[in-house]
Amino acid sequence: MMVSEGVGMMTRKTFTYIYSGSIILSIFILNTLLWYFRLSQSFLNNNALITSIFGSTILIGFVMVFFLSTRNPILVKLFGGLETVYFWHRFLAMSLIGMIFIHQTWANAQGLIVLPRYLIFPISFSELGELARNGLILLVTLALFAKWMKYEHFKYIHRFMIVPYLFGLYHGFAYSWVDLFSLDYLSIWMIATSLVGIGSSLYMLLFYKHVALSNLGVITEKNYLNGQIIDLKVEVMKVYRFKPGQFAFIRIQGRKIKKQIHPFSISGSDGTHVYFTIKTLGDYTKQLYDLLDVPSVITISRPFGHMTFSDQKHPQVWIAGGVGITPFIGKIRSLEPIETPTHLFYSVRNQNEAVHMDLFEAYQATHKEFTFTLVDQQKDGYLRATHLPLEQNPHIYMCGPKRMVDDLQKQISIINKDTLITYEAFSFTGTLVDTILQKIRTLFKKYLPAKKWSTQDDCVLFVYDRGNIRWNVVPWPLMLFTLTDPWWSRTISLTNDKPRPILLSTLNRELSTW
Repeated sequence: MMVSEGVGMMTRKTFTYIYSGSIILSIFILNTLLWYFRLSQSFLNNNALITSIFGSTILIGFVMVFFLSTRNPILVKLFGGLETVYFWHRFLAMSLIGMIFIHQTWANAQGLIVLPRYLIFPISFSELGELARNGLILLVTLALFAKWMKYEHFKYIHRFMIVPYLFGLYHGFAYSWVDLFSLDYLSIWMIATSLVGIGSSLYMLLFYKHVALSNLGVITEKNYLNGQIIDLKVEVMKVYRFKPGQFAFIRIQGRKIKKQIHPFSISGSDGTHVYFTIKTLGDYTKQLYDLLDVPSVITISRPFGHMTFSDQKHPQVWIAGGVGITPFIGKIRSLEPIETPTHLFYSVRNQNEAVHMDLFEAYQATHKEFTFTLVDQQKDGYLRATHLPLEQNPHIYMCGPKRMVDDLQKQISIINKDTLITYEAFSFTGTLVDTILQKIRTLFKKYLPAKKWSTQDDCVLFVYDRGNIRWNVVPWPLMLFTLTDPWWSRTISLTNDKPRPILLSTLNRELSTW
C-alpha cells in the first residue's frame, strides 16, 4: 500500500524520499566519522579502517531496518508516511546484502587477521561471519519474494531475522580492532544503536500485537455488499479518533480466522462504531468473507495515512477504483461537511461491483456541492484524464489499484503538470523486486525508444484485451519484462479475444501511428 502526495506532479513525493533518505545518509555519515576518528587515534592502517567502516555500516543499517519495521508514529511522521518508511525498510535490507559481500571480500583480499576480544561461542571468526552472512542473505532474499509466499511464511522469515543479526553483532563486537565496551564515544554509539536494533526486533516479535493494536472492539455486524465485498461494523470500547481517508491495522480473534495483522481502510464512523469495507483479494480476506462469525473480538491500531481531504481552497475531484472507494465512503459517513465543489468518479469493472450507491445518491440529493459519476468499464471503457474537469484546477484525490493510479497520473501530467494530487495506490502482491523491474523497464523505454527498434526479426508486439487493446514494442531480450508489465503500454483501437504476441510484420499499418 502506498500513501503519498504530489504537487506539481510528484514534486512533494520526491522531496519526501530525498528528505528521509538524507536522514538515513546522515546516520551512516555519523557512524563513518566516529569510526574514522577512533581508529585514527589507534594508528591502524587504512585497510583496517575500511573493513571496520563497512562492517559497522552493515550493523547500523540493520538497526534502521528493524526500527523502520516498528511503524513508530514519530518515525512515520518524520518520513512523511508509511509508504516511505516501507520503501527504505526494503531498500536498506536489499542494499545491505551487497555491503556484506563487499565487507567480506575486502577483508579476505587484505588478509586481515584479528584475535577475538570476547570469546563466547566455540566458533571461529570466519565461520561466525559466514553464518551471519548466509542467514541474512537467505532471509532477506526470501522476504523480497513475498508475493509468491503465504503471509505466515513471510511473518516467520521476519521473526528469524534477529538470529543472524545477533551473530553479526557478536562478530562485530568480539573481533573489533578497538574495544567496543570501553565506554568512549564510539562504544557508546555502537552499544546504543545495537540495543535499538535488538529492542525493535523483540518489540515486533513479542509486543507489537499487544501494544500497537491497543484499541479493543467487537464486530457486531457483517454485511455482504456483493459477491466479493463485506462491510464490518465494529463497536469500539473507547472513542476511536481518525480522519476520513486513513487506514488501520486490525487483528480479529475469531475461532475460524487466522490471527493475523492486516491493514484496511476505515470506511467511516458514527461515534460509537467504526466501519471497515473489505474486498476478497487473498486467503485472509476470503476467510473474513466466508468464515467470520459475529460477534468477534477485534483489536485495531492507531490510524495511518495522509489522504485526509484537508484542502478546502480548491475544487476536489475524487477518483476511486474498485475497493478504493473505501476512504471516500469514510468521508461521506463523517460529520465533516463538504464545502468545496466535489465530483466523485467511481470506476468499477461492471455495475454489479459498485457498492454503497444508495449512500452516494442520498448524499448528492442533500448536498449541492457533491456530484458523482459511476464509470462502468464494460460500458464506458477505462476512466481517462480527459474525462476529468481539470480546467477547474482541482485537487485530485485518488485511491485504487496501482496500475490505474499510475496511468492516470501520467495522463494528468500531460494535460496539467501542476495539478495537485493526493493518492493512495495499493498493490497487494507487490515487492521491491517488482519495483526494481519496473524501474529497469522505464529506463529501457526512456533510452531505447520503440522507434529505434526497427528490425522486425528481433521485435514482437504484445496485445492485451480488455475493451481497449494495450500494446508495446520490445526487442526479444526484453520479452520477459513485457509479459510482467501491465503499465508500460499504449492504447490503440483494435479488438482481440485473448492476449497474444503478434509479429511486427503483421501490424505495419497500426505501427505507423506510433
